Amino acid sequence: MSDISEHLLNHHDSTVVKVRFNDTDAMGIVHFMNYMMYFDDGFVSFMNALDTSRKVEELIHQKIALGVKHVEITYEGSARFGDYIIVETTLEELGTKSMKFRHKLYRKADRLLLADVKAIRFVMDLNTKSLMNVKEFFSNFLDM
Repeated sequence: MSDISEHLLNHHDSTVVKVRFNDTDAMGIVHFMNYMMYFDDGFVSFMNALDTSRKVEELIHQKIALGVKHVEITYEGSARFGDYIIVETTLEELGTKSMKFRHKLYRKADRLLLADVKAIRFVMDLNTKSLMNVKEFFSNFLDM
């Protein structure tokens, strides 16, 4: 395994998000589609917690997109307005054209698993509309 792969596959991140009123339906329960925003928050936190001074937000200005190709979500519980959700994020696979992330969302109060998410992402150069080599992207992003 290359140094970059080993570094990324050993990186784990955890962030907390608060359920806002507009995340919920009429019953005060988080609408199922809003869990996607939470795992996206986990992805951004994961990227920004890497050993680099660079931030994922800078990529937008560089016309680099970190898109989602596939999402698989298993819902286990539900969150309500005002709950705090822990989003744990790990990178499970790192290929040349895509990467597979795992996000587990827990209610902070009782550590109840709310959702288990698998997301396949890619890196795209928006100037050329072409996929980038994921390992080369991370090598540059991390200055390795």
